[in-house]
Amino acid sequence: MQLCATIIKIKQIQLVVVQVEPEHTWPSTGPAALVHAQLFFPTLPILLLAPRVGGFSRSYATFEIAPLISQINANKIKWQAYRRPPPPELPF
Repeated sequence: MQLCATIIKIKQIQLVVVQVEPEHTWPSTGPAALVHAQLFFPTLPILLLAPRVGGFSRSYATFEIAPLISQINANKIKWQAYRRPPPPELPF
């Protein structure tokens, strides 16, 4: 399982920006995409961001993003591929 994301800092807030398809930014599908991303980044706030289509980009988060979104330029983000680490071996 792989995820394309980056960790950024805006206004003293560190958050994860995850690249998703536009259909994963809808209120009906966004929560499931967030749960998936939380497997990779369990302790950070997560913003789902879709690539620009027709000059507009869609996003989804469970927190207020209006003050932050204007400072995120998806074209300048250095996306990284993240793989979920394997579960630890059991001691027995």
